[in-house]
Amino acid sequence: MGGGGGVFRFSSMASSSPRLLVLLLAWLCCAAAQAQTTTDTLRQGASLSGSATLVSLPDRVFEVGFFPPDPKQPSRLYLGVWYRGITPRTVVWVANRAAPAVSGAPSLALTDAGELQVLDGAAAVNGTAAPRLLWSSNTSRAAPRGGYYATIQDSGSLQVRSDDGPLWDSFWHPTDTILSGMQIAVQAPGPPGRAGNERMLFTSWASETDPAPGRYALGLDPNGSGQAYIWRDGNDIYWRSGQWTGVNFIGIPWRPLYLSGWTLSNDRDLGLHYTYTATNTSLQRFVVLPNGTDICYMVKKSSQEWETVWLQPSNACEYYAACGPNAKCTVGQDGKAQCTCLKGFQPKLWDQWNAGNWTEGCTRNPLLGCQVNQSGDGFLPMGNIKWPDFSYWMSTVADEKGCKSSCLNNCSCGAYVYTTTTGCLVWGDKLIDIHELQTGSYTLNLKLPASELRVHHAVWHIAMIISAVVLVVLVACLVLWWWRGRNIKDAVHRSWRSRHSSTWSQQNSSMLDISQSIRFDDDVEDGKSHELKVYSLDRMKAATCNFSDSNKLGEGGFGPVYMGTLPGGEEVAVKRLCRNSGQGLEEFKNEVILIAKLQHRNLVRLLGCCIQREEKILVYEYMPNKSLDAFLFNPEKQELLDWSKRFDIIEGIARGLLYLHRDSRLRVVHRDLKASNILLDADMNPKISDFGMARIFGGDQNQFNTNRVVGTFGYMSPEYAMEGIFSVKSDVYSFGVLILEIITGKRAVSFHYHQDSLNIAGYAWRQWNEDKAAELIDPLIRASCSLRQVLRCVHIALLCVQDHADERPDIPTVIIMLSSDSSLPNPRPPTLMLRGREIESTKSSENEQSHSIGTVSMTQLHGR
Repeated sequence: MGGGGGVFRFSSMASSSPRLLVLLLAWLCCAAAQAQTTTDTLRQGASLSGSATLVSLPDRVFEVGFFPPDPKQPSRLYLGVWYRGITPRTVVWVANRAAPAVSGAPSLALTDAGELQVLDGAAAVNGTAAPRLLWSSNTSRAAPRGGYYATIQDSGSLQVRSDDGPLWDSFWHPTDTILSGMQIAVQAPGPPGRAGNERMLFTSWASETDPAPGRYALGLDPNGSGQAYIWRDGNDIYWRSGQWTGVNFIGIPWRPLYLSGWTLSNDRDLGLHYTYTATNTSLQRFVVLPNGTDICYMVKKSSQEWETVWLQPSNACEYYAACGPNAKCTVGQDGKAQCTCLKGFQPKLWDQWNAGNWTEGCTRNPLLGCQVNQSGDGFLPMGNIKWPDFSYWMSTVADEKGCKSSCLNNCSCGAYVYTTTTGCLVWGDKLIDIHELQTGSYTLNLKLPASELRVHHAVWHIAMIISAVVLVVLVACLVLWWWRGRNIKDAVHRSWRSRHSSTWSQQNSSMLDISQSIRFDDDVEDGKSHELKVYSLDRMKAATCNFSDSNKLGEGGFGPVYMGTLPGGEEVAVKRLCRNSGQGLEEFKNEVILIAKLQHRNLVRLLGCCIQREEKILVYEYMPNKSLDAFLFNPEKQELLDWSKRFDIIEGIARGLLYLHRDSRLRVVHRDLKASNILLDADMNPKISDFGMARIFGGDQNQFNTNRVVGTFGYMSPEYAMEGIFSVKSDVYSFGVLILEIITGKRAVSFHYHQDSLNIAGYAWRQWNEDKAAELIDPLIRASCSLRQVLRCVHIALLCVQDHADERPDIPTVIIMLSSDSSLPNPRPPTLMLRGREIESTKSSENEQSHSIGTVSMTQLHGR
């Protein structure tokens, strides 16, 4: 009865409201049309024409359709793939680049044999002939069950597929752009199980408005050296990347290159090839421009505009063989190339050389000893050098001694290099395309006759003697200056103590070396020097409304942190040392001197300090989103951190640690890495803060032993917590714990009583070992995250929290693990953490005194 009544009512409504039916049908037609225009698939027998496009799903990143590259010639149309929603249109692939459609009615069709065709309807307009074929994928093959279909992926890949897999892929036939997910090989890739039959090149457009193949093409060395080249007009080498070291190319002075996901592989189908996987955003691309420049663009999240983050060649010495063979190129202050012959060589044509024509380069003078039947040849190390072209890999040589001997015994060998990642590389008697790098520590061992080496050693000895004399004079001057300063300082202190209490005197006199305005001229990331300002206490009070509780941002082991506003309107974070914090003068001085010298986008910036009476205050840049733990462990804010943001935070912390451990001049171990010490700026970019516990490593030091253990429970590595030994691997351990906190959304110490595990690391390993790692993921991100990526991060975190420091990867290796899909070693079970209660019980022994302040613990160790 109910069903019949429903039908009766609908029929009555339909008969009385025919207009409603018309509107409903019109709505359904519009919906169907809209669905058709936003599909990502082209079926056999169908075509794409006019303004219709295919849109990638599910994220709608890319679009396929016809477009006019030159606004002055709107009738010249090309089939292309471009980023959807970015203005102006950014095209990443073009099909018919050598044959534009001119009829105004082109179409894309997929034949029954699986062939994509771009057709021009010019001849078919008047019905006299078939449309003209402008381009074809050349993939005709018998159709499998289910047939073929063409689809556009969110990666930007246009594919012809069947249920058996891809038959054709635009990534195998690139134009001028390298996108994330592309392979770069000598021979173009093809369907699974076999390579393509054409050479793989990324060829520039003829001009900014003409997609026709231009003069420049980028590809891999067909001789198998693994280097990337840009050729001009076919065979003329325009630029060379240099050899691959395992993390970057020798000739590309871009430190984060390997962070962007370049990995080298070698397989039976493709041979030696690279795979590019963007690690931070899919909106990143490399393009070969019409002028021959290889450039990397990235979209700014704030403005959705492309910004240049890298380009090559970027200076006069990066053009191939700028100085000819056996000569070194150096960029002068005017930006022009300056050529000098290598040691033991002289210009081949003096007149041309003096006139600035260096194409002929230099020739040996004197000859090698082996060339004139004499002995005594040796090697001169040349540092910061882009290794020459045409190297030979000595696969049978296992160490540097063997590599040196191999080159020495071969009179045709002109230089050699040996590293653990590249093995033994040797060169012939022509050393081509050498230039001096601004960064890097790449050394070339140049073969020279004994006479040239003796001259070099004599000059070196003279330089050493002069340096020693100058050093002695400087030390004497410093001692004299110190003695005079000490007498003056003592007089000032006696006068000061006569007017003030002894307590204030002792504290503030120790700060005289900080209370001056300190200027640091170290090289920093933005190329500028930074000056540390000293503020008065009155200014700090005015900035924070007399340290009002309403301005209080939080409180840590050091003391409270307030929001302040300087007279110019700049917002700052004011960190005030608490008298009973347990962290006193030593930590304060350490943080002021240390962090002021460290400048990196993933480190918080120290703006100034205040030392007055008993007050010790630090002034930082203001982080509007406070610290990571304010989001990660706050139920009201956790959902604001989706997996994409969490992964970006993991990567940002890793980049900050990479700078501290390897790329900064100081080589710093943080020692207190935790969620509350990771601050977030307005764009949720992470910045490592709180360097009061940090220590500087010098020279060849790999670890320290301290009798004062500082850090936070749950983050400290076993060797540090129990033996006082710390190194860069101690920070790696803390970083591993931090990754697990970011994934789970739970504090490390919250697992203290969970299934007999001391902390999060032991529990995570147990879940991973039992194939339950997915249960670790924060339920708020479990549905939307990339499960494969999250589980890989869990795996990396477990490697970072290994019991023994030498079993943990270093930060550069961790970054490579995060940015690639390479296989990972299996972690060992964290036995020390699973027996945590036994370890914890030993801390009550009479030989150890432990003090815990807030979330920071300090342990004093004494010998038994």
